Amino acid sequence: MAPSDGLDETEVRAIVRDELLGAGRTLLGLVLWTVLAVFAGLVGLQLFQLALYTTSTLALVGFALGGTVVTGASLYLLYLLHWA
Repeated sequence: MAPSDGLDETEVRAIVRDELLGAGRTLLGLVLWTVLAVFAGLVGLQLFQLALYTTSTLALVGFALGGTVVTGASLYLLYLLHWA
């Protein structure tokens, strides 16, 4: 029985090799962006902690707002990477 698409073994191996390289890059990118998003989340939480120890009201509001933005952005990135 002859194959219907006419691919030989070398063409199939080349296609599989290209797809494996692409999948490896995708997985590496996923791991990299996940680590960066987790690190950014920790930085956002550190901004909240820093806001608790400031004496100025303006600094408290600024650090709390920055912590909210950074933590929210990192959580959104994690959502996009893993659940969307």
